[in-house]
Amino acid sequence: MTTSLVPLRCASLRSKSSYAAFGEFHEDHAELMGATATYWCLKTMSKAGPDDHFVHQSVCQPGRACWEAHDDDSSS
Repeated sequence: MTTSLVPLRCASLRSKSSYAAFGEFHEDHAELMGATATYWCLKTMSKAGPDDHFVHQSVCQPGRACWEAHDDDSSS
């Protein structure tokens, strides 16, 4: 059985939902991760990133000073 996480914008961005998707379900699960999900940064282990700004899927994107690409991310 192969498992995979839902790719998020920043490699350090996580939510509880990040650990629920696996197999073929991960595509459907990405749709469920909406604005109400609670996020944290792996670099700070808090709701703020290293730049002292809040983390969220909508703001943790390329261009943010602390943003880090996934190894397998083709958008970098």
